[in-house]
Amino acid sequence: MMRTWESLTRPRLSTERKRSPASSQKRVQNVTRKCESGSVEPDMQNSPLPRLDEVPQLRVVLQRYCRLKEGEVWEDPSGRHRVGCLDAARWGDVQKLVRNDSAQLALHDPPYNLVAFERRSIREFVDWCKRWVANTDRALVNDASLYVWIGADQNEGFQPLADFMVMMRESSFRPRSFITMRNQRGYGTQKNWMAVRQELLYYVKGSPVFNVEAEYTDIPKILRGYYKEVNGVVTENLERSKSDNIRAGNVWVDIQQVFYRMEENVNGCYAQKPLKSCERIICASSSAGGLILDFFAHSGSTLLATEMLGRRCYTMDVDPVFCEIVIRRLENFRATGRTGWQNSNPFAAEIAGDKDLQALVQPQEDQEVAVKLPHALPNKNPQPLLFT
Repeated sequence: MMRTWESLTRPRLSTERKRSPASSQKRVQNVTRKCESGSVEPDMQNSPLPRLDEVPQLRVVLQRYCRLKEGEVWEDPSGRHRVGCLDAARWGDVQKLVRNDSAQLALHDPPYNLVAFERRSIREFVDWCKRWVANTDRALVNDASLYVWIGADQNEGFQPLADFMVMMRESSFRPRSFITMRNQRGYGTQKNWMAVRQELLYYVKGSPVFNVEAEYTDIPKILRGYYKEVNGVVTENLERSKSDNIRAGNVWVDIQQVFYRMEENVNGCYAQKPLKSCERIICASSSAGGLILDFFAHSGSTLLATEMLGRRCYTMDVDPVFCEIVIRRLENFRATGRTGWQNSNPFAAEIAGDKDLQALVQPQEDQEVAVKLPHALPNKNPQPLLFT
């Protein structure tokens, strides 16, 4: 069976003795009361959500607290963004989102080999991709860029990347680059190279903008000794440089993989892309005030990056829970300046008052709500990696 990301379970909070459900509930109420009184900051809670793709019933219960239903669109009060509970493979749904507007950049992160949380064959997945790629084309201006994150399972013939690239040859887009982003942590065995890469395909149509300044990293140049004659003068490579730092190129090694200790972490989301990766793409391939499309909103990284960079974003997801997460992430950023919830989650307040949610989030009697102290020792049980 194809694995699109590691199916690692979240570690349970360790305790010295089992607690009764009543005791666990009391601790939930105590921590909630302290947060409301200001004695404990909400982001100091250790209250993660399980991976939402692995607990379907949790997504069902969370829909009680979602603003959007299938076919509906949320309008940003500031007029900059839209979030739709829509299907990217349906042109009618895309029209609901974009209306009469056209974007100069599309940045998509589809669920690899999954369609609406259901596993599909490679042929079915690629046929589905063909539809949303065509819809993307119709929603872009003539000179536009398309970036697609796509997986390559080394145990399954490097699918779906392989067949997706073949399918794209029939589209109106031209390939420009095959980018690799390196994860800091990976998975593998002692008999193979560790898998630490994420694949990003860059396509264009027409002659879109590309701001090369966005490609420069914070990594200083250290390689010396490459000499070249320019206008009759022999110069060393650093003398010819336009920057003291290196360009990212098509192998990105300077972007931190999102994990649970980072402020931008959004618990429950299993394929969260780092804000820095979104920012690099948006700065390179769009202009100030430009419109960006994201047909697979998930954790909302693209929308939040556009907010931070002075762009606009129209995004969608078929699941109302992820639509709500995106909206709440934007609202939380505007209210607090925080880019995520770190060890807490977007539905912490609802969970504190909903016994159905508590039963799904904390199904084990010995799971307790813990307060993360500012100088606490690192958790010896590693959190799962968010692979795509």
